[in-house]
Amino acid sequence: MSVSKEVPVRFPARPVAVALGAALSALTLVGCSPASDSCVNPLGDGSAGLVSASSPFGQPPVVEFPTPLVGRDSSTATVIPGSGEIIEPGSYVDFEATLSRGVDQTVIQATQYGANGSPSQRIAIDGVSNVLNDAFLCHRAGERFSLVGTTGDIFGDQGPIGANPNDTVVVVFDITGVYPHSASGLPQFAQDGMPAVTTAPDGRPGIAVPNIAPPTELRISTLTKGDGPIVTEGQTIVVHYTGVVWGGSVFDSTWDINRPADLIAQSFTTNDGVGVVPGFAKAVIGQSVGSRVLVAIPPSEGYPAGQEPTSIPANATMIFVIDILGTK
Repeated sequence: MSVSKEVPVRFPARPVAVALGAALSALTLVGCSPASDSCVNPLGDGSAGLVSASSPFGQPPVVEFPTPLVGRDSSTATVIPGSGEIIEPGSYVDFEATLSRGVDQTVIQATQYGANGSPSQRIAIDGVSNVLNDAFLCHRAGERFSLVGTTGDIFGDQGPIGANPNDTVVVVFDITGVYPHSASGLPQFAQDGMPAVTTAPDGRPGIAVPNIAPPTELRISTLTKGDGPIVTEGQTIVVHYTGVVWGGSVFDSTWDINRPADLIAQSFTTNDGVGVVPGFAKAVIGQSVGSRVLVAIPPSEGYPAGQEPTSIPANATMIFVIDILGTK
């Protein structure tokens, strides 16, 4: 999915989200406390413990529970345990979900579960406190869990069309990915002649470009070094990035929409238009997940002549600050 009208990197367009994913993604969430290995979900195991959901993880589940199910107090329960990253305040979460009516088990809405190559839905865990926030906290990547509550408590005014706010609904989530809010690796020494990068409290980078001529060769500087897996060519990576023209201004940033992008770590010029500009690919390949990388990309490592987006002048040197949050 593109992160602005004209993007500085190329990758396949993301299909339009189904209604359930759109409703969930429209909500912003906040955590109560940092997650840990001993983290306990704050909602507790009430009516959600009565829900079963057969089928392997990542496939549309057959959701069953006693009917009519009434869950006035929201609750959550693990159906299939996960062993991946824990969801905590600030996390980004990829998920699939099935929403059923509590009175008769009727499926109201569901995401696509990878049909026709569709990606999982993604939401950010920050914002205002609500039931849906509490439901996600402390669950893990690779986990299936159930959430029972009223439509109004879970979705507010973003619920399914025609649903009564007092109706009990059951949502079964498959957590397909959990990513941190920003890079948090070990700080590295800065390089002379490169832009200075600062970090806001929310992790967003600020970029100060020196008043000197831009470099004529590709320059890559690892600002913080993560301890995760090494990015290999052709992998899909989950990244936050900000792009700036040397001597100009910001032309694109995933931080503006609080949603990291899925990019393919390869040059689009040698892979049938699929990937990113060559300098961006070289900047991330070989880096470890969790790293923040600064790269200055001269025209020779950027867009071929005549293919630049209108937001990027011809023969411009591009600067990116890239947070590598995960791989897929």
